[in-house]
This record gives sequence, structure tokens and C-alpha cells, in this order.
Amino acid sequence: MASTDKALQTALPIALAEADQIVVGVLVKYVNFGKGWRHRLFVLSHGVLRYYKVFGPSRINVHQLFESLRRQGELIMIGAETGVIENKWRRGTLASASFNGRNKPVAQGELHMQVSTIQESDADYRKFYVHSGTTTLRLRTETKEDRIAWIEALNRAKGTWGGVTPQVAAALTSNAQTQAQIAEGDDEFLELLAAVRGKLAEKGASREVQAYVEDVLLSEHQHYHKHMSAEAEKRRTLLALVKALENEKRQLETASVVEAHLNNRKLKRSETADGETRSDASESISDAEPDIDEVADTRGQPGDSEDEEFYDAFDEAGRSRSGAPGSPSRSAGSFSEGLTASRSMDNLSLTTLPRGEAGGGGTGWIREELPAPPRRTRLPSPQQQEKSVSLWSIIKECVGKDLTKVCLPVYFNEPLSALQKSAEDLEYSELLDQAAECPQGSVERMLLVAAFAVSGYSGTAGRTSKPFNPLLGETFEFVCPEKGFRFIAEKVVHHPTVVAAYCQGRRWEIQADGDVKSKFWGRSIELHPVGVMALSFDDGEEYTWHKVTTSINNLIIGKLYIDHGGLMRVRNLATGLSARIKFKEAGMLTPAHNAHQVRGYLDINNERLPKPEIYGKWDEALYADMPDGSQQLLWKINPPPEEPTRYNLTSWAIELNEVTPSLRGKLAPTDCRLRPDQHFLELGMYDQANAEKQRLETKQRAARKAAERGDPIVPRWFEPIPGVAAGEGLTYRYKGGYFEARKAGVYEGCRDIFGT
Repeated sequence: MASTDKALQTALPIALAEADQIVVGVLVKYVNFGKGWRHRLFVLSHGVLRYYKVFGPSRINVHQLFESLRRQGELIMIGAETGVIENKWRRGTLASASFNGRNKPVAQGELHMQVSTIQESDADYRKFYVHSGTTTLRLRTETKEDRIAWIEALNRAKGTWGGVTPQVAAALTSNAQTQAQIAEGDDEFLELLAAVRGKLAEKGASREVQAYVEDVLLSEHQHYHKHMSAEAEKRRTLLALVKALENEKRQLETASVVEAHLNNRKLKRSETADGETRSDASESISDAEPDIDEVADTRGQPGDSEDEEFYDAFDEAGRSRSGAPGSPSRSAGSFSEGLTASRSMDNLSLTTLPRGEAGGGGTGWIREELPAPPRRTRLPSPQQQEKSVSLWSIIKECVGKDLTKVCLPVYFNEPLSALQKSAEDLEYSELLDQAAECPQGSVERMLLVAAFAVSGYSGTAGRTSKPFNPLLGETFEFVCPEKGFRFIAEKVVHHPTVVAAYCQGRRWEIQADGDVKSKFWGRSIELHPVGVMALSFDDGEEYTWHKVTTSINNLIIGKLYIDHGGLMRVRNLATGLSARIKFKEAGMLTPAHNAHQVRGYLDINNERLPKPEIYGKWDEALYADMPDGSQQLLWKINPPPEEPTRYNLTSWAIELNEVTPSLRGKLAPTDCRLRPDQHFLELGMYDQANAEKQRLETKQRAARKAAERGDPIVPRWFEPIPGVAAGEGLTYRYKGGYFEARKAGVYEGCRDIFGT
């Protein structure tokens, strides 16, 4: 028997004998048409890829599985979600009384990598496929880096068995596990010893020989058992020490952030106290003249299943920590003080700006634009009855025609341009005003910037109509003194459509550009933005982020709806602090209360901070669980308009296309408010809108052909940045001059894009 065991052990491939690393991670797996994409826990061990459910009645005990895997070898985790879900299980937030610790986790499926092939998706940098000949797994990672790590691990696992078939591999593994078990316990060894004694007796060995062999085996067993026990104890001690050091490192990082925040706050308070003494002598002078700093901002106040995906784990945890989300805790703490103090714009007036900011330094225009014009609260009533249009009839009419000359009717549009859609991101600009008041590099500022990035999606719920595609050179301005910012956007490239934008706030600026790549999947359209949002504060701190993917679903049958999915990462370019925010995609069978969820956390140089944790819904509100145990409301959606529009526009969107009396004579001739087809659609004059839309598209094609013949169209207010690829950084920047031309009422160099 011993010789047989030795032969089997020798037959083990070298790669298998050394393969003590087990790769685990949470991947999103495509289940079926109805359920869509679901989170599964994948384990790659000894050349076999297994996956488990982590939610629902058939979910496994993740902590139990991980402890079992750690006893088998070194555990390597891919993806931030993996550690989060294990911590949730360890703290018991997902465990229930129905779980029995002795039950072995059951895999939902497995693939042997030796007989499988791996294929990367060219369409999505997060997707890849594993084919076994009979089964195909369609998988998606959280980031591009995670996909690279998984594919490398899977390719390495393909050589684990060194050409041995899966059937023989199973036998070899079973034998090796049996030998390991014999070395661990005395009961198994005594049974083996009795078997050896019996064999010796059958062969006629004397009692002296039997005693000698038994003594040798016992002494060898005791020697190796003692040695292995000591090594195992060393390993446990080292692992415990490593875990303790990791926890201590995270605590020190968090403490350093808190300490820096407290020092900045103390310094700011001392400077404020000194400033009050120095300003007493000049109060009589400053009081004699009304100042823009004394005007309060009065706009847009924020108000006070079985297969559920991974991030649902936060729901119960968030509610149990702090009670109802609608009543966030206001307990004191190093992080919560700043957030609570600046929670509502009702308490934030322009007096918080340094003296001199309002009259100069780029904000003097606010005084010139006040008082702000009254804004409308409803769209004009339609003058014609809207016709019912069938998409299929339009497609039928387009058969055999040149699609570049096909003009879709305006019934599929909303009375806004894509330029104005980009301005919708600024509805909650007060979040950036609050962030500017926070200490430089602070967690509070990062949370508010992240909330601003998420808030830009709040106006998309129910918006299934298509915005007008701007003409090349078309612009949109929005000067909003009551919110303290002014905005300009221009379409700078026609194919692909690239929009560049610039916004100047009281103490911040935003530059942005990008185009949208679309893909048609039969029953849905996927819109993938390619571009960068770059935010800079007046203290020099800069933040960047990319937008997530948007999908329009149920194109063929069912009710149209919009959803957003993917990872948004808001980066502080100076400190390495970033916020990772995951937009959760909903499936066809996802309950309404679980839709539109976002979850996130902060990290410093890719090292996750245990707190704060970010959660909420992109069309409702965003919260943060703070390190001091409190729950903070970061942002809440504004109430809908009193009279809902047929396009599901928000109150903010209703204002964007209005030509107020103060704008007459000030707008550039290229401003989309002056675009006739869009204006007629807003008035409900559909026949005129269709006729104008066709005329403008014909005019656009003629201008493009002229440009190809040597009369190029150059952007008027933006200039390209050489050497930057789309998606890697800003490709266009504002070159200035628009607001100066607006003040003078002279727009030189603007093309006639709307005229006959």
C-alpha cells in the first residue's frame, strides 16, 4: 500500500504539487434572458473553476467557505467586492439561523480549465467568456484590471495538471488528500499501523520484527507529527500577525485622515477668530455699500428576492445602523461636523466667500446679472395634438433609402438639445459650493464631489425621448446668478458627436468633453460615454471622473425604461484619495424597490478605507455611513414639478430652453434656444417642427460637404488639446472669450447654422 501511495504521489505534476494558491472573486455572470446578470462567487483551485450563489435560500456561507479554502492554501482575492462580502459574513449581517456550519458549500457549477478556452470581449473591456465545449460562462468583472487578473489566473490554471485528464486528476487529488489526513490525526495512523501489523503477521514475520517495524513507524510518526504541528502553528501565528498588521495599517490611515481634518478645522477656526478682530475696523465701510456676498442663494434646495445582487447586502446594514434613511443622524464627530454644518443651502450664503471674491477673481459677473430673472415652472401647452407614430412603420419606409438622408420625425425627441442635457448635471451645483468650504484633501470634500457626480443622473428617470443632436458649431449658454455659476457648451466634432463644456462657479470650475458610443442589442440600446469630467477648486485641488454606461431597455416589447450601470471612480489627483461608486444594473425581474441602487466606498492609493460607506439611489438620495457611526445625508433629489410634462422633465430641465426677457439680444446666434425645430416642438407645433428638422439636417449635410472640399469648420469657443486620446483626459479646453462677447453683444466668427 505504501508503494502504491508513493507511486501516486510521484505521479502528481510539479505544477500541482506547488499550486497552493487559490484564486477567489465575485464576478457578474449572465444567467438567462429573464434574470440577466447576477453576482456569483468564483473559486479557482487546482485547475477547476467553481461558482457559488451568495444570495437567496440556496446561498452558501461565504465565511465558512473562505476558512475552508485558507486551510488548503494561500487565498488570493480579485476585486474589491470579494473582501466586502466576506466582511459582511464575518460580522454576521448576512448569516441566519438556517445555516449549519457543518454543511459543506455546494457549487452551482464547475469547469475544468484544461479542456476549456478563454476569450476576451472586444466590445466591453470588463467582459470575457469561458468555453468548456458543453458550457459557456459569460462573465464580467468590476474593472479592466480585474479582468486582466482573472484571465492571467485562468490561463495559468490551464497548465496545472500538466496534461493529466480531469478524471485522473481527481484520483490523484483524492490520494494526496488522504495522505494529508493520515498525517494529521492519530486515529487514522493507528488504523494504518494495525493494517501493517496484520500484513506482517500474514507474511510470517516474528514478533520481534513486528515490534521493531511498529516502533520505527511510531517514532517516525511522532517526529513528523511534532514537526508538522509546529509548522502549522507558525503559519497560524504569521497569518494572525499579518491580519493584525493590515487592520492596524487601515486604522492608522483612517486616523491620519481624521487628524489632518481636525488640524485643518482648528487652523481655520483660529484664522476666523483673528479675522473677526481685524474686520471690526472696516465694518462701517463695508456696511455702507450693498455686497453680492450678502445675497442668499434661493434656488434648488435639497429637501430634508432570491438572486439579488451583491450590493444588496448594504441595505439591511444601513437601516440597522442608523434607523430610517429619511432622518439621518446628526451626532457629532470629526467627519460629520463639516457635513452637518453645510447640509443645506438654506444655511450657506455668499458671506462664506473671502472678501473680494464677489467683486473680482472671476465672480464679479454675479453682481452684474442680479437680480436673477424669474424662471418658468411649466412648458407651453401644445398647439397641435400629438400623432401616434409606429417605429415599425418608420423602419418600413426607410427600406431601400440612403440612411444618411433619412430624417426621423420629432415625435421621438424631447424639446432639449444634447448640449442642454449636459447642463442638467449642474442642477445640484450647491454641492460643489459646499465642497469648496471643506478642507483641502478632506474626506468631506470627496463625499460631496461624489454626490455631485451621482446627482447628475437624477433627471434621467423616465426620460425615454431622444434629445436633439446639435448641429456642428451649435452652442448653449446658461447664466445662473442665483446659483452662482455660468455655463457654455459647444458641439466641436460632428462624427463622432463630441460636445465640449465649461462651467465657472463661485470657487470652482468644470471642464468636460466627450462623445457617446452606442450599441444595439436587439431589445435594448447601450450608451457608453467616452470623455472626462474635470473639476478644479480655487485652492488648486483637482478631481476627475468618467460617466457610467446608460441602457435604454424594452425597445421591442414592454415599457421603455432607462437604467445606468458600471463603476464610477472619482479621483483626487493630488492626494490619491478616490471614491469608487457602483451603479447597480436591474434585471427584468428585479423588484422596483431594489432598482437604481448605488453603492460605494473610499480608498487611498487603492487601499480601501473601512468607512465611510456610500449607498442610496441615483433617483432619490445618497447617504454615507461615517466612521463615528453616524449616518449622513449627502444629497436628496428636488421635488418634481407641480405640473408633470409629457417628457418627464424635471423642474430644472424645464428652465433650460426658456428665453427670458433679459436674454433677448444677448444670446449667441448659434444658441440652441434659437433652433427652430426644437422651439416648434416645445410649442407643440409638430408639422412645423418636422419641416424645420428636415431643412436643418439638409443644411448640415451641405456644410459638411463644403468642409470636406477645403472649407473646414473650426470650433469657436473651444480648442483641441494635442496628444490626448479620447477617454484618457480632456481633448478640448475652453479658450475663453464667450462671456466677454456676450457682454458686448457682438459674436464675431459665429456661423449662420439656423438661417434659411
